[in-house]
Amino acid sequence: MAKKKRKVTSAPIQAERPTQKEAGASSRPGSSLVKTCVLFALFLVSLHAFTWLFALKGYIKWGYGTAQVVSTILNAMGIENVVSLNTIHLRNDTWKVTSECTAVNAVFLFISFILAYSSSFRSKALGLVSGIPLIIAVNIVRLVALGWVTEYWPLRAHLFHDYVWETVFLFFIVALWFIWIDLVVNREKTPAVPC
Repeated sequence: MAKKKRKVTSAPIQAERPTQKEAGASSRPGSSLVKTCVLFALFLVSLHAFTWLFALKGYIKWGYGTAQVVSTILNAMGIENVVSLNTIHLRNDTWKVTSECTAVNAVFLFISFILAYSSSFRSKALGLVSGIPLIIAVNIVRLVALGWVTEYWPLRAHLFHDYVWETVFLFFIVALWFIWIDLVVNREKTPAVPC
């Protein structure tokens, strides 16, 4: 007589659920997103308020340094111009380099993104120290490219300034923030396995 094999059944092993702190969630769903958005708005408003307080008192001279750097590069490229304080006189146009031309708003946007996002002090410092100079450098490239367009295609310069570079620059800021999250913040949360 053949013996019947008894089926052994056991309760399935359930993986332990990560605690709310480990999962990065707070007590209410969506509250960390709300917190990040509120912090972002507070940082952005504070930076603008602080800066404009000093600008209104005359302590900040918008665009003087940016105008000098852009003028020097354009002259080196053979695009003749004359700079006076924050004004660049080109052959086909005259630019007044204002605060918007210095990328200060883009820098404030990036700083607010970094400070509002949940990460360590080290990650935030690394993001700010590497991101701010990069934004300023890309802005100089933007103005030099605009000078080149103004010299050779003056009828296209305003289109290039108002639409093309506005879109590209905004995309660049958001992409820089995502790159920071991916390369710095996420790698800090999941460090490489030691040998």
